[in-house]
Amino acid sequence: MSEKIIIAKDLVKTYENGRTRALDGVSLEIFRGEAVAICGPSGSGKSTLLNLIGALDRPDSGELIVAGENLVRQRSDLADFRARKLGLIFQLHNLIPALTALENVLIPTLGINGGRREIQAQAKMLLERVGLHDKTHRRPPELSGGERQRVAVARALVNNPELILADEPTGSLDSKSEKQVLDLLRELQTERGVTLILVTHDPRVAQSADRVIELLDGCVRAPVAA
Repeated sequence: MSEKIIIAKDLVKTYENGRTRALDGVSLEIFRGEAVAICGPSGSGKSTLLNLIGALDRPDSGELIVAGENLVRQRSDLADFRARKLGLIFQLHNLIPALTALENVLIPTLGINGGRREIQAQAKMLLERVGLHDKTHRRPPELSGGERQRVAVARALVNNPELILADEPTGSLDSKSEKQVLDLLRELQTERGVTLILVTHDPRVAQSADRVIELLDGCVRAPVAA
């Protein structure tokens, strides 16, 4: 079995001074190179769990190790960890409208000193790989929804992350664009050997993953025996 890239034990996360329990003792393991879908209905804790794995928030209690980093015990700023280890993709792509596709892809590299020519070549290569070699200098308002999300995929990969975290990445797309983006994510994930965690409420999207973890009311739902 492959190396475990994520180990979560008894994660608890509450909001509103403890009145809302978003995660209630979540434990799971994810292996390096897997494509895992985290699914469940709205309010089940999917995005909360992804935010903890992505070091965008901290649990109230429990243990969480991601790519060798203990995110509970590590009390310093985790921005450097996110920049080095993670690629993030969101439902609404979060592109900057005034920047070109290439400039948007380069955003995660802005804190890196030196090697700008190589970094720019990597960004252009990724845009070509996602089928946007002719849209390098187009701005987001000039692109379709599917094209904007493909720019977001290229941006997530530009720093060669170990993990891609995708939160409802196809939620705003039509069925054709959804399939294109999902197929592209899986192709790039396999080519690069990265781990893909895909949060979705859509069973069709979840089926594109190697394995599904279902959340319900902040807990991991046990598989139903055959």
